[in-house]
Amino acid sequence: MMERMKQWLGISRESSPTRSPPASPASHRPVSHVSRPANTSPSKTRSIDQSERKKAEMATSSSLPAPVQRRSRSKSPSKHGRQKQTSSGNRTLGLIKTSDDETFLPREHQNPQVQESDGNFFESFTALAWRQENKRLRLASEDEKEAEKPPPSENKFGAKPKHHQLSRKEFELLYIEVLYTIKHKIGTTTSCHSPFIQDLYQYAQEAFGVRPEDHARLLAKATEEKPPIVILNMTVIEAKGLLAKDADGFSDPYCMLGIQPGQSSEGDSTALFSSDEESGTKTKEKERRGLRKFSTSLRKKKDKELVKDLVPAKYIQTTAVIPNTLNPVWNEKFRFDLDCVHTDRFHLDIWDHDEEFSVIDAAKRLNEVSGLKGLGRFFKQIAQSARTKNDSSIDDFLGCVDIGLDNIPSVGLDQWYQLQGRSSKSNIQGEIHLKLKLATREDRGIPEDDNWTDVKQHEDLMCIFIEHEVRKFNDPSFKWSGDLPQAALTILHQHAIQGDVTEVQQAVCRWMAHSRQHAKYPLCYNLLLAHLTHLDKVWKPATLSRDEEESLAESFNLFIEYCLTLLSRLRETFPPSNRMAFSRLEGMFRCLAKIYSMRVFKKCCPFQKELHSEITSVIKRGNLDWYERLYSSCRSQTKREEDSLQSLIELTNHLNADIYRGNEYYNSIFESLVSVNYFSLTYRQLEKMLATDISKGLEEELGEEVSQDISVILKKMDCDRELDSSGPPPPTMGTTLFELYLALQEFARYSNNFQQGDIRSLAISQYYQWFGFAVSKWLCIARHKALRRIRKAVELDKVAQVDSVVKYSTSAVDVCCCFAQITEFWKQLSWPDLVGAYQFVHRLVEDISNGSQLYADLVHEKLTAAGYYDEEGQFDITEQLCITINNIEQVRRSLCVLPESLEFNAIQRALEANNGDGVEPLDAQSLRKKLCQADSAMIRKITQVVDRVADKMRPDIKKDVFHLNWAPDSLPADDAVGDLLEYLDSNLLTLNNNLLKTNFDRILESIWVEVLEEFKDVLDNEEVRPPIFYQRMFDALGLLVDFFHAKGKGLNMEDILSQQFQELRDLLTFHKMDTMSLIETFYIQMAEIQKQQESTEFGILNFRAVYRYDSHTLYVEVLSAKDLIPLDANGLSDPFVLVQLCPDHVFPNITVQSTQVIKKTLHPLFEESFEFAISPGECQHKGATLLFTIMDHDLVFQNDFAGEVYLAMEDVPGVSGEEVTGYDALSIISLPLIQPKHKAYGALQILARRTWDKEAQEFVKKRSKVEEQAV
Repeated sequence: MMERMKQWLGISRESSPTRSPPASPASHRPVSHVSRPANTSPSKTRSIDQSERKKAEMATSSSLPAPVQRRSRSKSPSKHGRQKQTSSGNRTLGLIKTSDDETFLPREHQNPQVQESDGNFFESFTALAWRQENKRLRLASEDEKEAEKPPPSENKFGAKPKHHQLSRKEFELLYIEVLYTIKHKIGTTTSCHSPFIQDLYQYAQEAFGVRPEDHARLLAKATEEKPPIVILNMTVIEAKGLLAKDADGFSDPYCMLGIQPGQSSEGDSTALFSSDEESGTKTKEKERRGLRKFSTSLRKKKDKELVKDLVPAKYIQTTAVIPNTLNPVWNEKFRFDLDCVHTDRFHLDIWDHDEEFSVIDAAKRLNEVSGLKGLGRFFKQIAQSARTKNDSSIDDFLGCVDIGLDNIPSVGLDQWYQLQGRSSKSNIQGEIHLKLKLATREDRGIPEDDNWTDVKQHEDLMCIFIEHEVRKFNDPSFKWSGDLPQAALTILHQHAIQGDVTEVQQAVCRWMAHSRQHAKYPLCYNLLLAHLTHLDKVWKPATLSRDEEESLAESFNLFIEYCLTLLSRLRETFPPSNRMAFSRLEGMFRCLAKIYSMRVFKKCCPFQKELHSEITSVIKRGNLDWYERLYSSCRSQTKREEDSLQSLIELTNHLNADIYRGNEYYNSIFESLVSVNYFSLTYRQLEKMLATDISKGLEEELGEEVSQDISVILKKMDCDRELDSSGPPPPTMGTTLFELYLALQEFARYSNNFQQGDIRSLAISQYYQWFGFAVSKWLCIARHKALRRIRKAVELDKVAQVDSVVKYSTSAVDVCCCFAQITEFWKQLSWPDLVGAYQFVHRLVEDISNGSQLYADLVHEKLTAAGYYDEEGQFDITEQLCITINNIEQVRRSLCVLPESLEFNAIQRALEANNGDGVEPLDAQSLRKKLCQADSAMIRKITQVVDRVADKMRPDIKKDVFHLNWAPDSLPADDAVGDLLEYLDSNLLTLNNNLLKTNFDRILESIWVEVLEEFKDVLDNEEVRPPIFYQRMFDALGLLVDFFHAKGKGLNMEDILSQQFQELRDLLTFHKMDTMSLIETFYIQMAEIQKQQESTEFGILNFRAVYRYDSHTLYVEVLSAKDLIPLDANGLSDPFVLVQLCPDHVFPNITVQSTQVIKKTLHPLFEESFEFAISPGECQHKGATLLFTIMDHDLVFQNDFAGEVYLAMEDVPGVSGEEVTGYDALSIISLPLIQPKHKAYGALQILARRTWDKEAQEFVKKRSKVEEQAV
């Protein structure tokens, strides 16, 4: 039997949503009968192991926890079940949220016909959020497809700046200039340039697109031009490590430098200009001739005569004197015209100046002398002329440098040169840093430092080369790296050095040419940024002429205008979904930011607005234009007037997508690169325009309803009148308004990126106020639809099954899903105004609560119609019975999530913070109250069904309990209770197989109450039996505790150990005691009552008591009493005290002792001592008590009872064996007098029922006399 018990209790489970239901039989098929199983007899052997017996004893022991208030039911059933007060009904708050039953039904068990009956009304609204999400997913998918596509053409949207176009004549002149530059190429070729003139001619012809005949004609013109003059640009930078010539360990160095002319070939007018190939033979001739030095003045006379009349004075120049240093820094520039670059040489001497006389002036005077013989002597004459009259003061020689000019590369030389001596005996040290670079000049009648024409030509030439290379490039122009071929670089380089175009001017030309071509062929912004960075690096103040600065300023402005024009069409030009376009936007911002940070830009454009302001203005204009185009496009797609709301939805969705992209992509680069908060700027501008158009559109479409008060709408829709299935059909409502609401909700959520104060200033933040009427209307319609759907669900009900045992029907799934969809739709609305949401939530809670109660009533009515409460015929536990209470329980659980889903706590806090404006804060409690009422109503309905089962089982339970009581005394408890356990087992197994655990626990609890009541009924109404029979009932009760608890799988121990159980257990405990034990228990109870007594209405007794363990003597001193009750006619009493030890069978030889009578007082003073010779064993006996009885002495009539005091002997000092000293110092014991009261049960009541026991009757008679005398 115990294994059987474990079987049905072990398989109890909740419905699981993870398994599909198998085919189920008809709902009216009987599952089992409530009847006694066959072949059972009281003598059947039933085995219970020792651990089970021990648990039963422990469950019935006095150490069990305090009882829980449980239900008690009447035993007179009515036709439709009894209304009973249950513990479950008292715990409505706990039922709002279950802890052990969180199972919800799978939606696939819905009945499609129920949803189709109202056109999938609720499903269409909850699907709106999914549709909104799908739009976002489609947008993301489209963006992903656009990611790798080529970027949109910038030429389509960018401004078309008007640059100067070369005329035919200007074009030919530029081409002639290029040919002239190539023909007169100077300097040796480096690795990055092309050494072949023919390659240069060919590339120039291709880049300019010149026909061969035109090329020949123009080349002839270039050849006819006068060759340019070659010049040497020389910079003396610094020297280091010079020899100290002065006494202080330093020198005062200065430099004398000049050009030493060479012997040119006779009749060669072009000797100064030649290519690398042409200079080959001349170089060999030069090598054979050897180099001449400045030190020739020290050689033999015949060597001096070789250079006679070859050196004009104008070739000599000097630097400043740098005093007191061995590491002078000059940074002085010089320029020398050259006769022949292949034969001329550069020479420099460093001298230590010894006098404060201008070396430069001396050199100038000697420069006027003609016919000097030898450059070395010429240098010497300059030095000598700078001396003072003291001939001993002579400038000292520090070293010299001699450099051939024919090997200077076209890019120039910038290096350190070791100083040389005049001879091998010279003591020379140190080195000097020089820069040498070749250039040309032409005699054009303009100042040599004015090369504006060359600069313009250089820019035009770059533009032509860039355009030529871009056109040859097969891929899009923005992928071009910007690298020009060697031939182009060589031509540009030669043009720069021949036109003396400085590095800064070249950087300016490079930027202007690339930015100009960028407007025609969009280039890579990183390339433009590199040119800007280089220009910013090389530019220094006063390095550009006014014309150059104006031209550069125009270039900057045209580029900025071009970029701002692109920004005005930002979304079309740089879509963030296109990776390449977005990368170009970033590059453009870097270029703009670089321009505005450049020193040369601030110099050239001092009155330019800040970049932040420029971009802000452009973005605003662009947003306005884009919004107007978008609005017109959405309106144009509307074919009918009633589709205007749809156009607003499309408009809002487009704005949502745009705001998302702005926040996700644009804003970061706008903020980081140009310090513009694109998201804030765009959102604020768009939300104003959108709010205006939405408000206007809704007013045009819906009229006054938009601004109508919600309460008026609710009243108009007659929401307060409940409609049944026979009423008029509910109104209809489309989803368009809520599609617009959800789209605006998404738009408004982006405002969370602002500060709270900024959000309140946004017009769109109050978007929900436009839809109050729509929500009110929807609530009314949803209420009608829900009531009709509930009735339809019950009408079309079908059996469903989660797993192989637990069953329910489709109506529960349909109703739960209906409630869930209503709640889900409200959650999707996410009404921002919690105070305003109260009336909506209140309506929702009220409608769902009423709907759940309606469902419980409908399925209960269906069960009643099936004959569940019929008294005639056999009572069957049917599948419909189990499904009915399972369904009600599932719908009840669907209410558990409402406080969290509908944000009860948040609404409560909002109402309290609102200071009672509109709705009193306490009204929010009505939400929970309404749910509690619905929860209680459904629990009562379930209990009504469950109690019917227990009521039908009660007759058999009663019979089994009766047999348990009257079974032979030799039959053990486990056998005597066997029939009851077998009966319970057979019926509960069927119920467990079909019920949710919660419902099964309810039936268990109901049956447990029936069992307890039947036990109590036997004890109260059956003839009292000897204690051995009650011991067996006590043990049987313990077995039933284990049976119903089932090691935690059945009822909770809290539910089992109810107040009803505790009282029954105590009663059985008394019944199984013998008479003497009962008497002892009586005194224990009275001592406990004495301890709990707080009232002093009957007076107080003061006394001392101590037990001397060594002499086995109890000393008692009765001191006094006060506030006794008056028992005489004069309003006083004549009190005395009886002192006795109880019970009598424990102290058989101890006589009762008495104090003297104190006349006419209510506050007697006794002060009498008594001694009792008793053993420690007697003192420590169970129930041993010291009893004080206060009586009123009466001479004529019987003495009156005034009260009594009980003191357990275990509380007397010294009884436990401890040493007690100072008897007089012992504290006084003051206890209130008590009057005995009759109890319906207890030890005395059990003794009274033992009519066959003489000792029991005598004790009862004695105590009854005392009770009769009690006040």
